[in-house]
Amino acid sequence: MKKSILAIIMTVMLAVMMAGCGNSSTNEQETPDQGESGKEQDADEPEEGADGQEDKEEASDEPAYISDFQAKDYVTLGQYKGVEVNLVEPEVTQESVDEYMEYVLSSHAQSSPVTDRGAQSGDIVNVDFEGKLDGVAFEGGSANGFDLTIGAGGFIDGFEDAIIGMEIGETKDADLKFPDPYNNNPDLAGKDVVFTFTLNSISERIMPELTDEFVVNLGIDGCTTVEEYTKFIHDGLMEQAMAAFEEEKISAAIAAVEANVIFETAPEGMTKRMKETLTDTVSSYAQMYGMSVEDYVAAAYGGAADSYEEVLLEQAGMMAQRYLMIGAIAEAEGITVTDEEMDQILTEEAANFGYENVEEYKEELDVEAYREYLLVQKVIEFLAENAVVKAPVSE
Repeated sequence: MKKSILAIIMTVMLAVMMAGCGNSSTNEQETPDQGESGKEQDADEPEEGADGQEDKEEASDEPAYISDFQAKDYVTLGQYKGVEVNLVEPEVTQESVDEYMEYVLSSHAQSSPVTDRGAQSGDIVNVDFEGKLDGVAFEGGSANGFDLTIGAGGFIDGFEDAIIGMEIGETKDADLKFPDPYNNNPDLAGKDVVFTFTLNSISERIMPELTDEFVVNLGIDGCTTVEEYTKFIHDGLMEQAMAAFEEEKISAAIAAVEANVIFETAPEGMTKRMKETLTDTVSSYAQMYGMSVEDYVAAAYGGAADSYEEVLLEQAGMMAQRYLMIGAIAEAEGITVTDEEMDQILTEEAANFGYENVEEYKEELDVEAYREYLLVQKVIEFLAENAVVKAPVSE
């Protein structure tokens, strides 16, 4: 249970931390004669741990957190306050409001039967159809009582247009051609076929008028007029635009800060923990998309499917480096997550999630990883707040 909760928590953080990050360790500096601490090891000098103490590599093999290290030993920070990011300020145009309004009206459209004319673009029609190749019906090319909207574009070119002008009860043939390539059925790619249509019924969509009455019937608090509803839509779209802008700002700020950092190889224990978390996360996504982990990793991060373990290890090393970058900034700025903050947050969440007490909740949670998560959130908010937004220069 602990891993599943941690994976959920980390998914949000990974999306932010990995945004804009390439597939290589940017600015990594390491020489063959240096260990992870950056200090040169003399050939005659006894290794750490010779007197019974574990050396750094052995100690770091256990799952580790930012708090286990002096982050500045693994990264050399450059400028991180006041970095410039090129972003377009969010705005909501009248066109966007109109488009959303049209969507709302369309979602409340009513269907009305038509009997006094032929089918037109935009109509909802019910048809029987059969497709034949060289006079023989082909698999997947026939249906009875099928509803479609003419003009929706869900079929090969000419299929929906062939129904336009047909009267109810009419049957007609249409000579059509499958596109090439045609991935749904490569055997039909580029082939000439004949579709026979029988039109069973026609319906048209009646759009409601935007009136105060329509707005009232939507049941939105504070909206009883078209003017109020228009403002409601504008404000909602602006809220979405601002949220997207802040996410872009965070990603851009992290990328700009990272470009100024020199990275050392991250401790093995931290990389190991990141790989376990990343593996859990990609496994969940692979299952959600009906893919193998190997194929999902190849699609998401590149590389060959059969080398996905190496790809995940590389990504985990990069994640650990960026966590240490965040940790070094936290050290420099005195940003911390206090025990009091942790206790308050965990107590509130334990109550919200239905635990009997906070101790029961802690048993289900990697508390140190959660503290790390909160620290990362504080630091990236700090970076975003201190970033300087510049309008992109038009070429």
